Amino acid sequence: MGLMITILSLLSLLVAPGPARAATGYTLTGAAAGGGTTTSDTAIKLSVAFKNNGHAVKKATATLQYLKDGAWVTEKKVAIRSGKGSVKVKHSVGDRTYRFAVSGKAMSARFTVHFVPANFAVTGSGRGHGVGMAQYGAYELARDKDWSAEQILEYYYAGAKVDTAINNPRTVKVQVLGPPADSRTTTTLSITTGGFSINDGTTVGATTKARKPIAIGVRGSKATAKVTLANGRTKTVTATRLGFTWNTAKATVSVAGAHGSYRYGNLQVTVIGGRPNVVNELKMNTEYLYGIDEMPSSWGSAAGGGMEALKAQVIAARSYVITSALKWKTEMDALGANPACDCQVFDDSRSQNFTGWKKAGGAGSADWRRAVDQTMPSSRVQVLRPSATATDQIAETPYFASSGSYTVGGITYSGTVSNADAFNTTVVDYLGHVDDPYSVLAPGNPYRSWTAKVSQAKATGLFGIGTLRSLQVTERYAGGLVKSMTATSVTGTTGTVTRTAEGWRISLGLPGAWVADVTGR
Repeated sequence: MGLMITILSLLSLLVAPGPARAATGYTLTGAAAGGGTTTSDTAIKLSVAFKNNGHAVKKATATLQYLKDGAWVTEKKVAIRSGKGSVKVKHSVGDRTYRFAVSGKAMSARFTVHFVPANFAVTGSGRGHGVGMAQYGAYELARDKDWSAEQILEYYYAGAKVDTAINNPRTVKVQVLGPPADSRTTTTLSITTGGFSINDGTTVGATTKARKPIAIGVRGSKATAKVTLANGRTKTVTATRLGFTWNTAKATVSVAGAHGSYRYGNLQVTVIGGRPNVVNELKMNTEYLYGIDEMPSSWGSAAGGGMEALKAQVIAARSYVITSALKWKTEMDALGANPACDCQVFDDSRSQNFTGWKKAGGAGSADWRRAVDQTMPSSRVQVLRPSATATDQIAETPYFASSGSYTVGGITYSGTVSNADAFNTTVVDYLGHVDDPYSVLAPGNPYRSWTAKVSQAKATGLFGIGTLRSLQVTERYAGGLVKSMTATSVTGTTGTVTRTAEGWRISLGLPGAWVADVTGR
């Protein structure tokens, strides 16, 4: 009997192997590409390897599972062929813990995938650098509070004083086309009626009434003008400086590539850096200001109710161009020119937006021209002085579109920012912070709120701590403009960067630096 039991036991071992031994040879390995980090807009590849006693399993099906509230949930099924399989997954921002499983045979170790923001949504308010007068705020103060131009200016430039100065008949030179902003090597001048007289510096090189465009080019250090004469023939005038005038009062001149059109003054063409440089020289206190396109003319209409805002803009624009021109004043009390542009001011945001006749002769322009005229009492013109006691100085008058306003954590932020906080320049007393809840109340203000997109790549480059998981504002300047931001990387490293308000606006590509919140998406 004992011998029979022993034999049966041996037979059972030969024909019935145990389940534990059957599973011990299987191994399942899971991994994520790229170290397990991807952006929310890009799928990541997850790979799985399945072996039995070191040999690839020819065919199987694995499940990809993720951990949710302490339980494993199947996300996808993955076909395994010759021991390998893969699947791509894409999710919104956050971390996911994964594993692979082959039912009844094997389970991989856990691994984590970090889905970081592809972009950061920056929500904010306002537009511009934030220093000096807010144009929408000025409009609201004029139309709703009945403030005068003087009150508006002396509010935004606290400590400065509106005064008058002699109406100097001097001209100003405005670059309308040329380096460094424009890289073209040719352009054309066109006129609507009449013709051009072209002066090469000593004589009238050509007079044309053919009304055909004049081709402007470059020959070495000299400018060239190819004109079609009244008899149909062509002539090329070459000089270091070409002057263009027109004797028909209603003629409008355009320059290919420029964003304005011109009726007043004259045009001058020189060569700078191998490229044509075109300047409009015209009367500073009237003709130039008529062409400044910084506020809608309609604000000054009876319906708009903002004539005093337009007048405030005129005074600010006049003060700005005077201080800009005076930077190039010579010992002989003449206005020189910036050699980089043969001008005293540019026609765009580097100085003031000047479109010439396009503004002065455009729809509703009568209200703007009237605003200019009303700031010239008798033989004098209104300007802004840096203080109540200053009699021979003109204040610098930066201005911008709209202050921002928002509420975070129960605190409402609004207002302008000091020049030091915006530009890191020496403190100017009248360019400090002032509260401005008025800008966002102005009708038609498109900058009450906005959302801008900042890419992961741009944000990563600013902080230098690797791929970012989150970004937040940690310190603000007076008025609510961002001062410091703190980033957290996917590895948990944090970094804080402090910049000027304008530095943040430019580096992040924002309408303004009034940043309320940053959310990863």
